[in-house]
Amino acid sequence: MRINRLAATYGRLENASLDLAPGLNVIQAPNEGGKSTWTSLLRVVLYGLNTRDRSETADKRRYLPWSGSPMEGAMDLTDGPDAVTVIRRTARTNSPMGAFSAVYTGTATPVPGLTAANCGEVLLGVPQEVFVRSAFISQSGMSLDQNSALERRITSLISTGEEDTSYTDADARLRKLLNARRSNRSTGQLPQLEREIRELQDTLSAMDDLSDSLERGQTGLLSLQSAANTLRLQLSRHDEADRYDQLLAARTAQQRYTAARAQTDDLERAAARYPSKSDLLTCQADLRSLEHQTRAAAEARRAAEAAAAQLSAAEEPLRAHPLAGKTPEEAARLAPETEPRPRLSPLIPVLALLSAILLAGILTILNLPPVVAVIAGLAALVLVLAGGLLSLRARQGRWDARLAQEKEARAAGLAAYTILYEKAEAARDAARAAEAGNRAAGTACRAALSELLAKVRAFQPSASDPPSIDRAITGALAVHDRLEAARAAEAAARLEWEHLPKPDGDLPPSPPVRPPVDRDTLRTRLANTQDQLRELDRTVHTAQGRLEAMGDRAELSAALAEKTARRDALQTEYDAIALAMEVLASANASLQTRFSPALGKRAAEVFTKLTSGKYNKVLLDRDMIPSAQSADQLLPHSAAFLSQGTADQLYLAVRLAICDLVLPPEKAVPIVLDDALVTFDDRRLAAALDCLTELSRTRQILLFTCQRREADYLRAAHPDQFHLQTL
Repeated sequence: MRINRLAATYGRLENASLDLAPGLNVIQAPNEGGKSTWTSLLRVVLYGLNTRDRSETADKRRYLPWSGSPMEGAMDLTDGPDAVTVIRRTARTNSPMGAFSAVYTGTATPVPGLTAANCGEVLLGVPQEVFVRSAFISQSGMSLDQNSALERRITSLISTGEEDTSYTDADARLRKLLNARRSNRSTGQLPQLEREIRELQDTLSAMDDLSDSLERGQTGLLSLQSAANTLRLQLSRHDEADRYDQLLAARTAQQRYTAARAQTDDLERAAARYPSKSDLLTCQADLRSLEHQTRAAAEARRAAEAAAAQLSAAEEPLRAHPLAGKTPEEAARLAPETEPRPRLSPLIPVLALLSAILLAGILTILNLPPVVAVIAGLAALVLVLAGGLLSLRARQGRWDARLAQEKEARAAGLAAYTILYEKAEAARDAARAAEAGNRAAGTACRAALSELLAKVRAFQPSASDPPSIDRAITGALAVHDRLEAARAAEAAARLEWEHLPKPDGDLPPSPPVRPPVDRDTLRTRLANTQDQLRELDRTVHTAQGRLEAMGDRAELSAALAEKTARRDALQTEYDAIALAMEVLASANASLQTRFSPALGKRAAEVFTKLTSGKYNKVLLDRDMIPSAQSADQLLPHSAAFLSQGTADQLYLAVRLAICDLVLPPEKAVPIVLDDALVTFDDRRLAAALDCLTELSRTRQILLFTCQRREADYLRAAHPDQFHLQTL
């Protein structure tokens, strides 16, 4: 990870920024120039501000902005291929630096998985305490005076993390605590307590014979008191159960009333969208009327269709009748369609006259007398005329008969035609009436539907036909019905709630268990138990008076129990301390055996560079006491015999070695030094800067200093391998 820029309103910093480069960064500022403030800000932006620290030197007080502005800080960094901006600002006065954001630089896109709690650990790969103990090196952390301090700090850095304690100190304190409890059979807290316990046991044993009767009485008294308390408790549970029932009933009634009130309010708002119930009932009645009208219209339509069918059926035989197209009156006035009545042909007299003349002529020729001839001629005339008249009479009779038959048939046909005509007329009238009724019913239905739609669409615009109208009216009426029911339920709930008793207090989370025995039985038992208590109490007081001269057994027993408990606790502590010493010794030996060689080897490599090859070995014994061995000597020197500057170099070597061993290499965690080299002389400073320059090739290093020596040396020795800023 690499830090590119820091910005802050933090302590003495006000809208300040610090641009950083890869590799070695030397930030030069005088004392009180803000170096420690920047290092503190770097740690806080990564790991957050400890707001639970209540001390006067807590960071939330120490670095409160001098201008009174809200505390805030930001860091632009590069984590692998990603550029990330981490910001912590103060959103609430009681939570300084409590607002957190982590976005890709130049965007508002949050970085997934990066939170206020895990930011530093995700970016650096280690928790805050490991980062501070390894890569966060300050001037105060570099000061060493003797080997015990060095041992304490080195031990703590790989174990507890607190540089003011060590295994040696812990073992000494535990041994002191162990001796305070028992150093031998006669001295210590445990032997003293055991003597006091034996004395109390002897005193109580002497009182046992005198206190047997009293103990029996006290046992009975306690039993009766327990029974009385139990009875009182059961009575109180009855009271609690009654009170719970009252509270529950009141709470339930109030909840029902509140729920009913809320439901009524909701339904009133819902009902406000619809017409009144009376208007809806009117619409519903109109709908029912419309349904009747619709059915009547359907019946009228079916009647019209049936009448049309009947008319067609009645007209079909009428059209097929010979008299079709005429009224019965017109048909009755028609003359019979027959030949004229037979008349005497004018040829008959001529024929009769010719016959008479011919016969008279014949008879004259026959020389009959003229009279005979005339008579014969007249007879022939009469006979021919009589024959013609008889034939005429016969033909007229037949004609009259045919005329009578024709009139009869004509009358029958006219009667049948009249029936067909009248039936057709009746069917036509019925069809006209049915069609008129159909049109009237359809017009009435459409008018009623249009009027009803105009009313319903005012609250249900999607209504288009009777079913949708019915659904709309039914739904609206249902809302009104539910509203009326809700109002009735609300009134009933309010009446119930107002008339219920309302005890004070809150409803317990769970109902108390009501005793199985009824209240009256419990009261009777309590009265009997109290009578027995009073009688036994007099007996106990009499026995107590006899034992007062011997002391209070309860106090003696309590003292014995307290001392016994103290003895047992001290014995438990004694055993625990002894076990802790064994475990601590074992763990310390395992830790030193496992970690000391690796730490010593790496520290020696760094220490060799810091001392320009003077020392080539660093040894740490089982107590983590360091020794340094120079290249031209066979034996190592204890840290107690090193100079102050060399001891500081040794501690810096150990810290840098811990960085290599503890910090994850893939994270390239930056190392921060705050005036860490201020006590080094020029030669040691040059060696330390050479080492840091080499180290800056693999990780970023921020070196804060109040001196110009670092920059002067780096300009001469490594001009292109560091970045200088002056605050």
